[in-house]
Amino acid sequence: MIRIGTAGYGNIGRGVGAAVTRSCDMELKAVFTRRDPSSVKTVTGTPVLSYDQIGSMKDDLDVVIICGGSARDLPWMTPELAAQFNVIDSFAHHANIPEHFANVDASASAAGKIGIISCGWDPGYFSLARIIAD
Repeated sequence: MIRIGTAGYGNIGRGVGAAVTRSCDMELKAVFTRRDPSSVKTVTGTPVLSYDQIGSMKDDLDVVIICGGSARDLPWMTPELAAQFNVIDSFAHHANIPEHFANVDASASAAGKIGIISCGWDPGYFSLARIIAD
């Protein structure tokens, strides 16, 4: 069973939660938020914890899917979390991908973790569709 945590529970986080519940080999263990955790209700009943508590779950999560925004959240969240967890994000600022990759790679490599970036619609799915179509 792949144990997943999400950093954020906006549109992307809710989508990740819905997708995980449809997978027989995955479990959404925790949602981490910078909001007041008592104000966030998940449709799955998954526990909601403060973002500040994420480090306490190092042994309980296989991957953290970072569900923040590309402009203000992912540039600092992904490298920070890659120092503790295997991470996936949806970074979408095309011009800044090489810099974001370098930052995440340095952090993840130093920790022996895996960092997968830009797994969204574009880049990500749209880029894959273009490759297949070619």
